Amino acid sequence: MDNTYFHQQTAGKPLFSDVIWSQPEQQSTAGKLAIIGGSGHGFYTVSRAYADASKTGIGSIRVLLPDVLKRTVSYLLPESEFAPSTKSGGLARSSLSILVELAAWADGVLFPGDLGKSSETAILMEHYLEKNTSLLSLAGDAISIIYDSPSLILDNDRLCLILDFNQLQKLLLNIRFPMAARSQMTIYQMAELLHALTLGYPWSVITEHENLFFVAYGGKVSATSKEDYTLAAAGVAASVWRLQQPTKTFEAESSGLYVLTNGAVA
Repeated sequence: MDNTYFHQQTAGKPLFSDVIWSQPEQQSTAGKLAIIGGSGHGFYTVSRAYADASKTGIGSIRVLLPDVLKRTVSYLLPESEFAPSTKSGGLARSSLSILVELAAWADGVLFPGDLGKSSETAILMEHYLEKNTSLLSLAGDAISIIYDSPSLILDNDRLCLILDFNQLQKLLLNIRFPMAARSQMTIYQMAELLHALTLGYPWSVITEHENLFFVAYGGKVSATSKEDYTLAAAGVAASVWRLQQPTKTFEAESSGLYVLTNGAVA
């Protein structure tokens, strides 16, 4: 296997220390992130993403939730904004203009999950993907929209997909990718798969396998030890670092995962 595209970073040996040192230190230049999600069934992933983004060093955050949560969330996330909700508690189609306005404000948009299973919310997401012009990260059940409408993402070079192993398997099936993800894959076979996937499609991909986080973009792949961190936290770190250094997607996302799991460069 030609693995010149695959790089591993370990404690004390980040791949891109120059990128880590150049992370913005002032809040005014550290970027703006919009976090959108939640439903009447829960908002934990949104609140967790807010906390993780704050720790990662984002400059400004705006959080958008369905208004069914207003009474519950207002004292927990007082910065939250609210949009119309469906009868089942998800974001309603009439929320589209609010989502578009928020994306215009932000340098990057993150849908961490907890959107629920409303068909109306799914339609809203489809319409939003058609209109989005911002850096966009999808995680959790926000990924499900691309299973039913994969054509919405095929040429989207602003997209980061944060996928667990099962989601990666399902994505490959839905886009009819000629290679499959198998649980018994070695880390080198996973790297080869992600290399081929991101050569064929313009997204960045964050996933996990064999106690490693993987970042893939433009055919390049990095691996970082997970330590005790979740894929959700890795997705937030990658999203924040990417919007802060948008011309260095692979380097920024890989560096974000290094700092998450190892701290800053000594």
